[in-house]
Amino acid sequence: MPHLIQPTALCGRLTQVFGRSMLALGFFLLTMAAVASTDSESGPQSASERPLTTYERFLPLAVAGDPMIQHFLGYMYFFGEGVELDYEAAHYWFHQAAEEGDSRAQRNLGILHSRAIERVPEKFYDASEANLWFSLAAANPQNPEVSLMAAQSYDKFLAANLEKLKPVKEGKRSGESIYLGFCAGCHGFDGYAAYPKAPSFARGDRLDKSDQVLLTSILQGKGKMPDWGKTLSTVAAGKALSYIRREFKQETRQPLTEFTRAEVPDDGRLALGEQIYLKFCGGCHGFNGIAWYVNSPSFALGERMDKTDVELKHSIKNGRGAMPSWEYMLQPEQIDGLVGFIRTLAQTYESGILGELRRPEQFLRFRPKGETGSNWTGDDVR
Repeated sequence: MPHLIQPTALCGRLTQVFGRSMLALGFFLLTMAAVASTDSESGPQSASERPLTTYERFLPLAVAGDPMIQHFLGYMYFFGEGVELDYEAAHYWFHQAAEEGDSRAQRNLGILHSRAIERVPEKFYDASEANLWFSLAAANPQNPEVSLMAAQSYDKFLAANLEKLKPVKEGKRSGESIYLGFCAGCHGFDGYAAYPKAPSFARGDRLDKSDQVLLTSILQGKGKMPDWGKTLSTVAAGKALSYIRREFKQETRQPLTEFTRAEVPDDGRLALGEQIYLKFCGGCHGFNGIAWYVNSPSFALGERMDKTDVELKHSIKNGRGAMPSWEYMLQPEQIDGLVGFIRTLAQTYESGILGELRRPEQFLRFRPKGETGSNWTGDDVR
């Protein structure tokens, strides 16, 4: 039962973080202005006003409050995909999505604040914030696969940072607040554990034991559960136990179904496919699968992934729209590997920000047909 910052204090903590980031505030105001400029009474947008880039396409939806899109913008900024790399902006958008319960954003905030990635600036390290967001993501029923990944990340974080977490004063807290603050991160806010070996009280796990046995487990620890006697008094532990007995006595909700991602076979084709993708495709479709321009599919979002391998290979060989034919540039085995790698990009996006920062020295990028001038941000060939 790792220590979790009380959820009721979440708004206050986030307000402090937001207040510390004037850049994020300024960024928000700029995005609001951008949306206002597109939300005029002049009717449908003209061809020149239609979004050209992926960022322009999704920004209004993020500002309007869509947490899935807010998380997406955070991912874009974190990797500099379709925008300039900006950790402050990534942090801002992840926070917006996480506050609305997006489990992917919650886990990514935990990763960002734990500095599990060396390239993240040291100023973002905050053990208490990492603990909070890892806990929420691990117990979030929104996406079982992300919850499992969050639980795994949380294990690694706790192993290295448990001593750095600030203890929460008991005061006159209720059994519910103690459970939410110290137990829910592992055992689940709804009683279904985020960890495979943690009891799920909603299923009655361990509740056949006597109060004395359970209190001993809480205060002295059991298995990987720490000994909370160093942090909680016997009275506080008793309050938490009373809440568990009362809340989950007649629990009837169904547990989450287990989700297992199918393993992607790799006999060397994916490594070859990645090499080809970064050189020939990433400039337009994004090195992490997020396209710069709206007329290029973003594979990370699953765009065009409903097509069969045969259809994708046909598009690569013969070209599609503004995309040229690659039939005489790439060998069949290279195209096979390319299609296999493209299909991993959506999974990479779902798995969060632990991926490497891809930025090859040389790659191809094409401007859309008919597009010239200030809308273009790079050379035709890099």
